[in-house]
Amino acid sequence: MLTTDSSGNSITLPYSYSNGNITSSNIPADSYYGFSDGLHTVSVTLNAFTGSIAFEGTLATTPTANDWFRISLNGVNSLSFTTSSGTTAYTFTGNYVYVKALIFNATAGSVNSILLNR
Repeated sequence: MLTTDSSGNSITLPYSYSNGNITSSNIPADSYYGFSDGLHTVSVTLNAFTGSIAFEGTLATTPTANDWFRISLNGVNSLSFTTSSGTTAYTFTGNYVYVKALIFNATAGSVNSILLNR
């Protein structure tokens, strides 16, 4: 999921906090492929990461900036980490056409990968 940014530039992993905030490209989700169960799982692998990660979804087939909304994971709109390492999976349901990942407020460590299974 974290291979290019929203401008189409390649992202080199691990993604270091020193690179600043980043938003991934639009990733086709369940509805894009015609699936109706809406089940998605994201896997986040971190290395001593301090910062926040969020996911956004859209129902639009050609989304503009105003078409995106935060996807709630574990009852919150963004996940906060403090020197976290390892891999954690999160599941969410929604018939999104596209999803994207946002990394922000990062102050240490790196994001090694964010993977999406739909």
